Amino acid sequence: MDENTGATETTEAAETAKALRVVVFADFVCPYSFLAVEQIDHIAREHDVRPMWRPHWLHPDTPPEGTPRKRDPADEERRHAWFKEMAPELYPKMRFPEKRHYSFHAFEALEFALDRERDFEYKTAVYDLLWTEGRDIGDIDTLTEAATRAALDAQEMHTALVERVYAERALAAVVQAHELGITNTPTIFIGKARINGWTYDEVLEQVLEQQGFAPKAPKTPIAEFAGQA
Repeated sequence: MDENTGATETTEAAETAKALRVVVFADFVCPYSFLAVEQIDHIAREHDVRPMWRPHWLHPDTPPEGTPRKRDPADEERRHAWFKEMAPELYPKMRFPEKRHYSFHAFEALEFALDRERDFEYKTAVYDLLWTEGRDIGDIDTLTEAATRAALDAQEMHTALVERVYAERALAAVVQAHELGITNTPTIFIGKARINGWTYDEVLEQVLEQQGFAPKAPKTPIAEFAGQA
């Protein structure tokens, strides 16, 4: 290996490491994690990073068919008021499920998507199906519908889920979250900073700046012309 090749690989490795410095531990069944989707997608667009979404199993006692949610009217009223205030554009679209959904099959599907470099798109499809369309993410058909939306092979995913190809790896990811002491969902790592739970856009921007993530420079007219050539 010559010096130039080695230098190039080192630079590429450094850029890859930087691109993966935003990691989100979350559970699809968490509405606060759903709110974080657009925030993290915005970071990806504006700061040229590739966030990675990893599983934190919030309710491992939930059976595959799900379980009815216990509702307290006063708690529900406060909860809805909070979401209406914090996410006025998203709240009218949100459909709060009548039951607690089973997450683990969705974690397996996320590993399938990760292997095909479509995990970023896939997580958005799953969140949308659950939180804006009221679909059951414990149902394999819902997960394969998300695969289609994320430009993945739905039949291939269906087979992988039925045969539990990614079960062991998904469980290892859940264990990793536990070993890291993850208790809040979402938990967001930006560089060396850790944010426990949902937070405001301003806080995320401040942490990004502190951790050295500069916004992408806007394209100059010359650069835009060159890109169209």
